[in-house]
Amino acid sequence: MTQRREFLRQASLIAAGSVAAGAVTADVLDAQAAPQAAPQAQNSYDMTWASKVTGKYRMAFDAPEVKDGIALHQVRSFLAGYAQVYGLKDADLSAVLIVRHAAVPMVLGDALWADGAFGEKDKLKDPVTGEPTKRNPFVNIPAGAPHALSWPDGALDNLMERGVIVLACDLALANAAGQIAARRNIPRSDARQLITDHILPGVVRMPSGIFATCHAQGVGCGLMYAG
Repeated sequence: MTQRREFLRQASLIAAGSVAAGAVTADVLDAQAAPQAAPQAQNSYDMTWASKVTGKYRMAFDAPEVKDGIALHQVRSFLAGYAQVYGLKDADLSAVLIVRHAAVPMVLGDALWADGAFGEKDKLKDPVTGEPTKRNPFVNIPAGAPHALSWPDGALDNLMERGVIVLACDLALANAAGQIAARRNIPRSDARQLITDHILPGVVRMPSGIFATCHAQGVGCGLMYAG
């Protein structure tokens, strides 16, 4: 074989290889660009909330502490701001409130606040009497309550009625169950059942607040820390 023929043969092989490599690269890029279907949940956690995050503007609010319910003010301000500036309705927006760590008593019913321990820990007052609260002060607030911690349309139950998605950290709920078990001198399993029985209707449990926060961002939410 002459040097010229060998050169032409090598050149043709290189060209063919380049075309093949280009085709593979395009296939890989196409696969990466294609929308991926959401994975199927492998356990009992309800992930249908993610399909409801459809608003033009989307925000997740990370609440690891009660802090007088500051996260509720942030959620309400998000909704109110877009209403005032752009005339948007609640249905045009998606707000996801992630209640985790020490904030989980906020999503528990009055029966678990009755011994006063949750209220005492965060120095919370009854919305009506102003005394140390023995009820959840973030829900079922009477109109005109002088010690309310939220606006009339910004209590936790009101926000949920407005379409706000509320997620609760299951790890933190388990910790709260341990506290309840110790205070009431009951088995931890019984305390865990109390949590299940008295979590506020509509609150969705997630395996952890970290997972909930990450997944909310994964479906398009920005993130605000309730600090």
